[in-house]
Amino acid sequence: MNTIYQKFRCQIDDKNLTERVKTLCRIERGQTFKHYHLATEHILSELKKYNIPNAEILQYPADGTTVFEDKCMPIAWDASVGKLTLCDDQSTVAADYTQEPFNLIKGSTATADGGEIVRIVTEQQMLAGEDVHGALIMLDTSTPPRAQALTTALDLGARGIISDYLFGRYEDADAVQWVNACTEGPHWHIQSTDRDFIGFSISLRMASKIRALAARGILKAKVECDGKRYCGKLPAVTALIPGKRKEEVWLLAHTFEPLLNDDANGIIAAVETARMIMREGTPEYSLRLIFAMELYGFAAFHANFNGKVIGACNIDSLPSSGGDFCRMTPPISSVPFHGIDIFKEIARGFPGAPAMELTPPRGFDDMFLSDSTTAVPTAWMLFGNNEKPYLWHNSLQTKDDFIDPELFADYTALVALWVYKTIFSAVPAAEFEPLKTVRQDTPMRRYAAKHIYSRSLPCQPFDLCRVPQEEKFQLPEGMLYGAFEIVLSRLDGKKDLATVIMEAEAEYQTSISDEMIRKYINALNNLADYGYIKAVKRTENSAAMLTEALRKLGVVPGDTLLVHASQSKCGYFTGGASGLIDGIFNAVTGEGAALFTAFTRPYIYLGGVNKAWNYRPYDPQDLTQ
Repeated sequence: MNTIYQKFRCQIDDKNLTERVKTLCRIERGQTFKHYHLATEHILSELKKYNIPNAEILQYPADGTTVFEDKCMPIAWDASVGKLTLCDDQSTVAADYTQEPFNLIKGSTATADGGEIVRIVTEQQMLAGEDVHGALIMLDTSTPPRAQALTTALDLGARGIISDYLFGRYEDADAVQWVNACTEGPHWHIQSTDRDFIGFSISLRMASKIRALAARGILKAKVECDGKRYCGKLPAVTALIPGKRKEEVWLLAHTFEPLLNDDANGIIAAVETARMIMREGTPEYSLRLIFAMELYGFAAFHANFNGKVIGACNIDSLPSSGGDFCRMTPPISSVPFHGIDIFKEIARGFPGAPAMELTPPRGFDDMFLSDSTTAVPTAWMLFGNNEKPYLWHNSLQTKDDFIDPELFADYTALVALWVYKTIFSAVPAAEFEPLKTVRQDTPMRRYAAKHIYSRSLPCQPFDLCRVPQEEKFQLPEGMLYGAFEIVLSRLDGKKDLATVIMEAEAEYQTSISDEMIRKYINALNNLADYGYIKAVKRTENSAAMLTEALRKLGVVPGDTLLVHASQSKCGYFTGGASGLIDGIFNAVTGEGAALFTAFTRPYIYLGGVNKAWNYRPYDPQDLTQ
């Protein structure tokens, strides 16, 4: 194995490889659809420069409405101006897209001609009841610029938000977070249903100044933006090296995250790998390169793919910085793939190999096609670093000295080793090893044993596009970052849910609490109600059952009941909340009464500012709050 690895390593020009990564990153840093198209054109030119065959650009709708495999495509967005100038003695420029593209949050919409003067109100002031209509909310540094914060601000009439949320905050007070998912739901990109807003991502140093000025009195700022949302095209790039067989192995690296190691290094490493593989002759299996938007672009490609793919490897965020090692992450079980056997063999190490660590199977965002309904087992070579603070979407990841050329070349050769051994091999895949499960007896596991589910749709639920906007719900662990993904993938219509959970624990190497099992069951029942899965067998409560239970407790017609209940803890109810209420009303009949507590959610309580984001001022015209 070392001989093959060294053969590839000797073919790589470290400096040239790194410069190509920097070039692509500079193009992508603008983060608009204009830059998306420039980036894909550049990637296509890279493929053609090295004579990689069948290279082409694909186009998918970017209308914020079209759905592929429960991923709603983003709406196109462009901007060239995004500036925040404080109305202080120095007219301090707090953010300027032309100087630091990360300053403007994706999806921000235009101001009036000449800009707008707005107040800046801190999150603390907002939660204390300050009127924020038309203002920008300066979020607390620990508040992620995501749905919870954005939706609350817009509900209260705010113009938008300012954020200094930052991974790696102690490395540089002037670093800026690239904000990739500032939306009003679980989706990662602005859709047609998202409201207009303006958002800025700023440094810790600048945020400290803003908070200090706001604490002294009314702080105003001039906001300028020409952001535009429109129906456009989402590009992707693919190429194919034909093999003796038509079955394809995919090498994936996503586009449009404007950082050196997330995603530029993965794309360039894939192109370099293809360049070297071309010299080895005709492989047994065909090799396809796919460069598309993370999650959404890959879903669009897979939904429109008519061939046969047997497995994949993702190389987004390949190790490339000082102290990095490679987390070799195999996929959750779906179908056997000999490339995973080779992946694990490489991960065990060999003389001359760079540092690696084999992790338990995972799903994750870049491996979501491993789900049993799509069945593209996808491994991931991901950077790890125990020496440095974790940087994620931090502007420090765009600095010219961020990449260690020699280290990056080492791991590019490792990718080439896996690709070579996988596509030139005709060895059949090994069957899955039996899981070493541990049976536990808990109340929720006994309840789960009464449920059996099967999959209905060829996709992994994510944006919940089949669910009306007002009825959307959260999936456990963000769908992608926990054992729920394995539970969902293993539903086969035969095994009861307790068994599936036990298998997921063994595969994910974790223990799932009763409270989490309850959340899993609620989520599965919700998914079944909207057709994502089928409830072959489940415990269903009805209004009649509740009425009968209340009768056994001694409730008789004409009684008055004071009711306080959490619907989510009542199990699955036919008819939802209405069914539960009907069961109570039927118990007391028309002569009785049922009183339901309806607490308002004030900002102020005895003890200081209430930090719960779901608190709202009471509005008699809006009973949903």
